[in-house]
Amino acid sequence: MRDDDEYGEIRTSRRAHRSRRIDALREWHSGVVDELPTKERFSREFKKAKIKQLKNPVANIGEENCVEGLVVEVHRRTCEVRLPSAESSLRCPVGAGESTVTAMYRATTSKQLGEFPAVGDKVLLGLVNDGEDDGTGVGSQKYCVVRVQPRKSELKRPGPRDSFYKQQTLAANIDQVVIVASVTQPEFNYGFMDRFLLAANLNSLPFILVLTKMDLLEHGEEDLSADIRDFMSIADKVIPVSVKSGKGLDELRAELQGKSSVFSGMSGVGKSTLVNALVPSASLATGEVREKDGKGRHTTISSSLFDLPEGGIVIDTPGIRSIGLMDMEPETLAKIFPGFFDSDLFTCKFSNCLHVKETGCAVLKALDEGTLSRARYRSYLRILNSRD
Repeated sequence: MRDDDEYGEIRTSRRAHRSRRIDALREWHSGVVDELPTKERFSREFKKAKIKQLKNPVANIGEENCVEGLVVEVHRRTCEVRLPSAESSLRCPVGAGESTVTAMYRATTSKQLGEFPAVGDKVLLGLVNDGEDDGTGVGSQKYCVVRVQPRKSELKRPGPRDSFYKQQTLAANIDQVVIVASVTQPEFNYGFMDRFLLAANLNSLPFILVLTKMDLLEHGEEDLSADIRDFMSIADKVIPVSVKSGKGLDELRAELQGKSSVFSGMSGVGKSTLVNALVPSASLATGEVREKDGKGRHTTISSSLFDLPEGGIVIDTPGIRSIGLMDMEPETLAKIFPGFFDSDLFTCKFSNCLHVKETGCAVLKALDEGTLSRARYRSYLRILNSRD
């Protein structure tokens, strides 16, 4: 936008100059620059840009005032971090009996990572405030996150449409993915399950399918739908449970012991009820399925980390209806989609086959012969088309 001043000269507005600003942190993270990033600070008229080099936040605070912790819960501007029981490295140690502190985010930290810390992340905290942490404001906390340690694995979902970050991490540093699905009320969602199975496969994580509400089936597993039976054939482990009768809970506890497991599932499948049964101290809120549309009500609003009495960690994530696979190319999706090929060996005639109408497609042949279920193929098409 351009405005004429009183002398008839044309002046460019500030908004038109915003594109000139350089996001040096993003360039540094992508490997364009090797040293600590710099940023340009313009004057009001966008003249005489000043170059400022960003300092290492750890160097500013000092190694002696930093300690590593585990993120157990995240909020909009802060996160709850569990610190080691013996904390002697900080000048202002955690009080007796206190093991979790509230830490605020550093802007540079979230930009370097590309998003905020997630539950399960190992982070380095710095002591930035000697006063008492009264929790009444973001600046009141004693600690800030100055570094997020590298992740060994993660589970992501799509970010809000108006968000700068295309994807958001639900949980980090996990050993296995536990998807909770109900046998009825709400009905089994094939597409949702396939997305999670793909995400688990991409991170080389074992996939455990937990079928809840088994007590609602008159004849037990004999009444399972064809869609559920088909999906059971490709999951790494299937555990039917009933919290009401206790069926399958001991088997599930054995699979979780000593591991970091992320729990997820659609709203209303009984995930919070199941976590409460496994971790009595969790005391998660539970809700009923809506009679109008058969969908669940959201009761878990953020990811949280809980310790299992038998040893191990459970990360409970909000009930969501989709998970992000936006970084995957269509050809890659066609090659690794679960249940399409025996032993996961791609056998189509052409390497770029998308299993739509190509000649020599092994998937279409299996579909015509009845060895591949229509529900699985429809699920694949929905995911393929949703990437456009």
